[in-house]
Amino acid sequence: MPHVYVPVDDLYGFVNEPAKHYWVPRPTQPSPHLVNQAPDFHFFVELGLLVRSRRRNHNEASGLEDEISARLTKFGIPNHIARTGTARSSIKPEEWTISSELCIPPNPQDHRFGIKLVSPVMCFMERPESWQRAFRVVMDLLDRYFELMKSHSCFTHVHIVPHNGAWSLYQVKNLAKTALYFEQCLDSIMPPYRRKSVWAKSNRHNSYFRSLRSYECFDAIDSLPTFEDLAAVMNWCSGDSATGRALYGENNTDGLHEDFPHDAYRWSFANLNHLGGGHGTVEFRQPPGSTTAKEVITWVMLVGCLARLSCTHGSTLNPNEKGQLPGLREWLLWEAKRCHLPRRNLLEDLLHQEVQMHVRHGCVGMDADFISSDEENRLRQKLDDRNIAGEKYRHWFSQQ
Repeated sequence: MPHVYVPVDDLYGFVNEPAKHYWVPRPTQPSPHLVNQAPDFHFFVELGLLVRSRRRNHNEASGLEDEISARLTKFGIPNHIARTGTARSSIKPEEWTISSELCIPPNPQDHRFGIKLVSPVMCFMERPESWQRAFRVVMDLLDRYFELMKSHSCFTHVHIVPHNGAWSLYQVKNLAKTALYFEQCLDSIMPPYRRKSVWAKSNRHNSYFRSLRSYECFDAIDSLPTFEDLAAVMNWCSGDSATGRALYGENNTDGLHEDFPHDAYRWSFANLNHLGGGHGTVEFRQPPGSTTAKEVITWVMLVGCLARLSCTHGSTLNPNEKGQLPGLREWLLWEAKRCHLPRRNLLEDLLHQEVQMHVRHGCVGMDADFISSDEENRLRQKLDDRNIAGEKYRHWFSQQ
């Protein structure tokens, strides 16, 4: 299990003496008292996939979007298409949203296009069999009429927010520390290409944290006074990185090579800035594209359980200890059982498929050394892309 910072009087009942602190292993299970304080979460998922109709009759992405929408509508699944220039009011939090995805290179000659499907906003703990069934219905339907393919640019992004629609600073700081602490563990269950992706860069090795020791990272997070400050340091990108050069050019003129916040990290806290005051989602961006309901459900279970535990136990993690996958596995599976999640075996299978990382120490997850010209163009295009996730959250929150 993860190691935690525990007052010795809490362990042995020395209530009349000043607290002395030692680093000790946490017991096998997290404290039920603390876990009972964990919030339920609302979530939604962005699926970025390379898609082709089984009819192979579309030469433009818009035609493919129309067919996906028509197929879902025919089977009674509420949905809408979000295209550039359409009104923001068209985004409905209770419906599936369909749009083109700019970061996935298309192949029009082969009728393949990058498509983003954004799920409705769902509740993690309340009737989990309901949201799992919803993903099975939609993914099975898509598989029947379309070919869902993966590329290195495809993704599964999971957005989470506490059930009341906003984070406390304490909660989101704990999630940030948990993300840094377990980053290498989560890397080990990812395909190698998602460990060094320009679309899911390392938070631990970003421009702000990479020169700090782990305990200094934790101290820095604890000292941050606002949500905006936390979002900035978790998503801080070097102007001299491959991403910085791709976005702002090779010539360091007019201060363009200064460091800057960028949302394409494993954990993106950028959406916390849209309404301010902790109103917004935190997004886990590292998982690869999901072509089956099993894959989607597994990633949602991982993020939901990790978020619940981090909100209560993130402050007790020992930054002087290295996060270990067996401890993370036990932590998450305990929480999945406590939440009565169906199909917990999917999460267990994921957490047992560790893939060794044969790279130099400290290099995993750092920004790519080289970005292709196509990726450069797509990074620039994404700067002006429509933030469908942010719109979906705002419409959902306005209805609460």
